[in-house]
Formats: sequence, structure tokens, C-alpha cells
Amino acid sequence: KELPAKRRQVIVLPSKGYTKELTKEFDALADAVEETSFEEVTFEKMSGVRHEMALAKVDDVIEHLVDLDHQVVVMAHHKDVVQGIQDGLEAAGKTVVTLTGDCNQAHRQNSVDTFQAGKADVFIGTIGAAGVGITLTKASHVVFAELDWVPGNMSQAEDRCHRIGQTDSVLVQHLVVDKSLDARIAEALVDKQKVLDKALDNVKVIDQSIKLKDLALFT
Repeated sequence: KELPAKRRQVIVLPSKGYTKELTKEFDALADAVEETSFEEVTFEKMSGVRHEMALAKVDDVIEHLVDLDHQVVVMAHHKDVVQGIQDGLEAAGKTVVTLTGDCNQAHRQNSVDTFQAGKADVFIGTIGAAGVGITLTKASHVVFAELDWVPGNMSQAEDRCHRIGQTDSVLVQHLVVDKSLDARIAEALVDKQKVLDKALDNVKVIDQSIKLKDLALFT
């Protein structure tokens, strides 16, 4: 309660140029709805098409980040998405540190220390590897290039910046393509995260998962 405010925004990218990826996502969701009950669905069926979408929108993520004049934390799922964003930002003159699941402890600590010392413009991490156990309070801006199904995982990733030592309000942005699966997921996430925020430390007692019914109105 002593921390500054946290603000969340869903940044919707125009769907133009993403026709192939959107068609694959729509087909994957339609198949899941047809073949599986809401309670039994596993989202692995859709993970591949969401990965394709994430790779396709790397350039738009870079464009969103490149003109920022302050430090920023970027979260993603896949190492190739992290690499693509890193390559584009470094080509634009940004200093970047990364943290993914295959990084050793020395790399992990060096990335955090370099960013916290103000010596890197952008920290890019995977939600699994960088979403817990580290402090990134040097930044008050978090951008999600990819999303997690579980609101609690997203909240933990946000809280790398929104934790003791943070003096500014934290801006959290989800970059999603219009009418994509992630656009639907983002809407459901933000709604569920509002409940988690009110629960504070009692998040484990809340149903955190996103259900297929949250996405079934996808058009």
C-alpha cells in the first residue's frame, strides 16, 4: 500500500499486415471451442500461432520502444522474440541487457546490476526467467511484447519494477494486434488483475487462470 500507483494500458496495433497470423489464430480458437469443453481445454494448441504473431509484431514493438527517452523493461515469452527485439534496438543505438531461461547466474546478475546502475536503456526478459526474484526499480515502465495465460504471472512480472524502492508510478503496457488472441487475453488479464491487486498477498486463493470462455467471443 505504500507503493506508488500502477497503471495498465492495452496498446492496440492496427491489424493491417497481420492477415495470415490472424487467420491462423482464428482457426486455432475455433477448433478449440469446437473440440474441447471450457473446463478441459489446454492452450498449447494455440501457443504456436501466438508465437508466430509475436515474431510478426517484433518490428512494431521496436518502433514503440525506440523513441523512449527513459529506461524500460520489456517482457516476452520466447527467446527468439527477445533476440529479435534486442537486435532491432541495438541497431537503433540502444544499450540492451537480457535475461532468458538459458542464462547462467553470472549473466543474470550482470544484466540486473547493469540495468539498475543506469547503464542500459532496455532490459528484455522472458516472463518465466525474469518475472520473479529480481528487482528492476530503476525503470517505472514495463512493456509486454507477449502475454501469459495466468494473471498472477503477469502481476509478478510487473512487480519487478513495482516494489520497494520504486518512487514513481509504474506504467504497464500490453502491445497487442487488433482482433488477435492476445488482444482478447489482454482484456481478460486486466480485469482479473484488478481482483488480484485488491487481494494483495492472497492471490493463491483466487482463480487466476484465463478460461476459453474469456476468448470465445473472438471475431
